[in-house]
Amino acid sequence: MNKFEFFDFRRNKIETNQKRNEKEIEILAQEIVRKFKKKKLFLAIMESCTGGGLANVITNVVGASDVFKGGFVTYSNQEKIARGVPKKMIQKYSVYSPQVALAMAQRAIKEVKGTDFGVGITGSFSRPDPKNPNSQVGQVFVGIVFKNKKLVINFLFPNLKKRSAMKAMVLRKILEIMRKII
Repeated sequence: MNKFEFFDFRRNKIETNQKRNEKEIEILAQEIVRKFKKKKLFLAIMESCTGGGLANVITNVVGASDVFKGGFVTYSNQEKIARGVPKKMIQKYSVYSPQVALAMAQRAIKEVKGTDFGVGITGSFSRPDPKNPNSQVGQVFVGIVFKNKKLVINFLFPNLKKRSAMKAMVLRKILEIMRKII
């Protein structure tokens, strides 16, 4: 791993209003699609806890097909494994780990031909995952692979109880990180 970052938003200020986050997400997605077009970059995504939310906000932008090649919603461990995330890695580190998030980003690039920017997202919202006892509510790992660089971010978010509000908060932070990288 080239770089690992940790952000604990349970104690630090973060926007929790879903409507404001959704508005900012729309602006960020448009900016990211523009930057990807300008730099001739192509995106692949493998999502879990966001349920395809990142792919959705990107594809809501006119012209996203010029930069977004495809992605996967691998909500179960079995789907992550089917897409090439090593089963032993999940067993050793947990599905909620920096290693798995990074592997998801790497596999997205490998599975979706012609891409050079991969994002992997795994985490737990609103309740502990009974199938993954190491889950911590509000913990999200994001892996990003771009060129020869690898970044993993460990986010701890406040539990907003409403999954759509949690997703909006998470997606906004992911898009902000992507904007910084490109």
